[in-house]
Amino acid sequence: MRRPKLARDTAWLATSDGLAIITGLIGQIILAKALLQSEYGLLVVILDAFATMYILIDAGLPTILARDIPRHPGASRLAVQRVLRLQFYISIPFLLLSGFIATSIWKDVEFELLIICASIAFGQIMSYPHKAMLRALGEARIESGLKLLERLLTTGFYWIFLSNGYDSPTIFACGFSIGVFISLIATLCLGEWFSRNDNPDLPLDWKSNKSLVMAALPFAITLGVLPYVTKLQKFLLAWLSNYDDVGLYHVAQLAWIAGLMLPQAMRAALLPYLGEVRNDEKQFANRMSLAHHWTVVILPIGLIAGHSIVYFAVPTFFNNDYSDAVQIFDILLAGWAMTLLSIPWYVALQAGNNPWRFTGLISLIVIFSSIAGWLLIPQYGVMGAAWASVIGCSVMLSVSKLLCGDDELLTDGLAILSVITCYFISIESWLALVGVIIAIPAKNSIDFLLHQYGNSEEE
Repeated sequence: MRRPKLARDTAWLATSDGLAIITGLIGQIILAKALLQSEYGLLVVILDAFATMYILIDAGLPTILARDIPRHPGASRLAVQRVLRLQFYISIPFLLLSGFIATSIWKDVEFELLIICASIAFGQIMSYPHKAMLRALGEARIESGLKLLERLLTTGFYWIFLSNGYDSPTIFACGFSIGVFISLIATLCLGEWFSRNDNPDLPLDWKSNKSLVMAALPFAITLGVLPYVTKLQKFLLAWLSNYDDVGLYHVAQLAWIAGLMLPQAMRAALLPYLGEVRNDEKQFANRMSLAHHWTVVILPIGLIAGHSIVYFAVPTFFNNDYSDAVQIFDILLAGWAMTLLSIPWYVALQAGNNPWRFTGLISLIVIFSSIAGWLLIPQYGVMGAAWASVIGCSVMLSVSKLLCGDDELLTDGLAILSVITCYFISIESWLALVGVIIAIPAKNSIDFLLHQYGNSEEE
């Protein structure tokens, strides 16, 4: 029987995310070429709005699946079917309410575009339970393939539409929805195939639907707030500035999100990995330490690769309207560094015995990011939005450590050094070379991981 493994599952998820993000970036390049900048920005905002509204359908239940199923794999089929059934009932009022809200806000937008964007968000949400279950069963490789399938199909349809001269946001959204629903069907089929039904025992939280929903409540509240961590600045730009600025920020953020593929993959793999030993304090701490050393190793590689790739890629693939996206990305890169470094404590709050702390963390991130965006965007525009995002990421790192009761200082020093380095990179100053210092603790972490590899059954 396969079990969750940090290095293996992270590798699978990161590889597929990397390929999916590259494919997705190609798709975004196609959209930017096919649509006017204002239409592109509008489509981005509508898709993000539905994703934000529908995230509450998740109800935190897939997170509970990923946390608990590694200890009860024989009940995976029963668990995932219960979660999917609950989510379907939860979705009904959200579908009705979102239709009313969307038609009230975007009165001049084609109704078909709103319906298609809604279906995209809904299809993606309903795939989460089976994907979480596959990851919990040690089958992150299957989840990886399903993620990649959706992106390949979507980008393929974008290319077909561009080649045939289409320039309507509705047509491109339709291609996106087809990719999502083909991937959803494949996810449901493969998820049922790999699920197990040989031991119906589940933790006490699963004894009734009420107890299950209550156990998932802190994650549900968190997920209601979580989308704003990445989407908030685009909403603020749409409100306080214009859709052209949304499009520019989105291009910079695309590269940033591409860089987040590894942190996100590590988070996804680390949750069942920590959840498996959530009641063993020593093992829990050892696995957190392992994740911490991985983040320190990855940090300098990500900073160098991130800037180098975006510096050449944006001018090559996007027109001159998006040239400022490179400088904006360099600021966002500091936020990427803090997001990466926060992983062990961030996931520890999710997997621990008091998930309400995680809810508090995400709420604080959004509050500080909102205030920063409100203050900075009117004066500094898109660059203000980038710095507001960095402020939110700094809260993620510092507060997650505080809530875990960890006073480790190396990570704080690396975070500050990363911000300084990224700022100097953004203004093209040779002082950015100060970032070379980051390689010293990275070398020490490599030595630690090599030692673990020689002595640990896990690695």
